[in-house]
Amino acid sequence: MTSISPRQQKIMQVLAESGAVDAEKIQQALGISQATAYREMQALKRQGLVEKVPGGICLPPTRSPEGCLQCGKENNPRLVFTIHTQSGIRLQTCCAHCGFLSLKQPLHPESIMTADFLYGTMLNATQAWYVLHSRVAPCCAPSALAFGKEEDALSFAQAFGGQVYPYAQAQAQTQKMMLP
Repeated sequence: MTSISPRQQKIMQVLAESGAVDAEKIQQALGISQATAYREMQALKRQGLVEKVPGGICLPPTRSPEGCLQCGKENNPRLVFTIHTQSGIRLQTCCAHCGFLSLKQPLHPESIMTADFLYGTMLNATQAWYVLHSRVAPCCAPSALAFGKEEDALSFAQAFGGQVYPYAQAQAQTQKMMLP
């Protein structure tokens, strides 16, 4: 196991509290320069402790031997939906569909991340756009695919069918569809 410096331990602590951090947040939390913040982020990435996201870093998704929290399928990195709880627990589902269903439980999420279907980058799930019911269903049905930009979601829906919703409406629609 790689040892990390006290400064890097502090960065990991800040990261665990917020799910993702940028260089500015690291600068403020540790009182260091922007260049030092970037060097520390790179060092943590090289050690495999974090993943690079636009403007910062996040914790890598956990690979649970049990798979998806909701359905048990293997978690696909291009579809993964990660829920960070206020108590510091990180839960994963195989896709946004299962993520929305998992949020019916009182999990007390602090942050929710998901993968952009087109680019594979991690993004704040509450700011994503979702295409529900498209002809493309790489995981659970009905499909719920996340996109970082509304225009990407609209273009995808035009090509492959489906309806475009912002986070709250996509979550409500998915939960409504799956009522027993």
